[in-house]
Amino acid sequence: MVLWRIRRWLTVAAAAAALGMGGVTAAHAADQPEVTYAGSVSGDLGILQINARSGADITGITAHLVSYASQTEVAEIGTKDFRLFSGTRQDGNWRTKKPLKLPEFGSYRIDVEVTDAEGGHVLSRSAGDFAYFVVAQFGALTVDRTAIDREHRDVQVEGTLYGRWPTRQVKPLGARQVEVDVDYWTQATVTTDAQGHFTASVRLDAAAPVQAVFRMDGGTPAVLYGESEPVQIGVDQIPTRFTSTVSSADIDFGQPVTLSVKVEQQTADGWVPLAGQSGGVLFGPDDAQTDLVGRFTTADDGTFTMDYTPWQGGYFQLALDTSDDPFLQAGTGTSDVVHVHRASEFTAFTAARSDTGQVHTEGLIDFPDGWTPASINVHVQYSPDGVNWTTLTTVEASWGGNGNDFAADLDHSGAGYYRAVFDADDNFRSATSQTVFVPASA
Repeated sequence: MVLWRIRRWLTVAAAAAALGMGGVTAAHAADQPEVTYAGSVSGDLGILQINARSGADITGITAHLVSYASQTEVAEIGTKDFRLFSGTRQDGNWRTKKPLKLPEFGSYRIDVEVTDAEGGHVLSRSAGDFAYFVVAQFGALTVDRTAIDREHRDVQVEGTLYGRWPTRQVKPLGARQVEVDVDYWTQATVTTDAQGHFTASVRLDAAAPVQAVFRMDGGTPAVLYGESEPVQIGVDQIPTRFTSTVSSADIDFGQPVTLSVKVEQQTADGWVPLAGQSGGVLFGPDDAQTDLVGRFTTADDGTFTMDYTPWQGGYFQLALDTSDDPFLQAGTGTSDVVHVHRASEFTAFTAARSDTGQVHTEGLIDFPDGWTPASINVHVQYSPDGVNWTTLTTVEASWGGNGNDFAADLDHSGAGYYRAVFDADDNFRSATSQTVFVPASA
């Protein structure tokens, strides 16, 4: 029965907090006095609060506390003992000016009488419950370490348990049981000494909050639930690193590349291989555009290799999966950039002297691997001997319906050889057209 009443009080106390800033507006007040709430103030159980409203100013409030056990009245609190805490005299919250002093702890029935300025009167029986108990409080927890590591997982926890009496007196609670929770699960139960002090040792396997909790333990007096502020314990993680090489930084489209990696962890003796550790590999030109290469598990020497055929240039992105080992840093790494060169070829090129003496050149360039450069710059070159070449002009090819065509008229009167050249870049191979000999003008 006592536990039921306590639970009922906790529910009522929450409602009181919502009502404590004033009830409904006076426009909705009943003509006659009405008690809308009676109970303890949450967090200050010795204070009695009454919510009441009426069509006229409330001039009198009397509360009667009745023992559930004996059904006898143990206290009468009159108007002079209350003050208007919030709201108005027609719709307000009244609280006792100071905590009540009752002979025994427990839960009491509250009967309330309200009188207003126009003579209206109401007696509301069982208007609420008054919870008169000691409430557990904790001082700040202290811990001997704020972070654990693989070799040091035990944490010493110290604190003090206090009781807050309804009279607002706070004093240590001795010989009471305190539970120490790790990540909100009880790991140790200890008993306080005469000064309310307690110590406990708990073991953590990951970062977690540590908290002291008091639950009703059957001691005298009965003390309500209380909990300390949690203390977050972190993890000092072991650094890791990747060392990687690629078989080639420049490959043709469709050609595979081999990635070779060594994974290590830092110890007191320096960097040592990390064996049997898994993770994943991505490939792409940046973090936002990547393809999954696959997963890996390191060998005894901490190494692994992967073959991959990229469809575009980029770099390998490496990451350890440390979800099963919170003491290991989730390291990442990147490889050197791999450039993927797609094919380019001239499918036509001609050069001939016009009637005006200029040399007219034109041609077509194609990119058979599916991509086309944003700008197709073609260099038209001349050589008197077919060995030493000079660029005469650079023109931009563009789509003409049958391919990417280009043309140029050259003011060059001597006989010689002509050709077109496309330079390689990070994405395309170079290409050179056929060579055409143009005789001198007649």
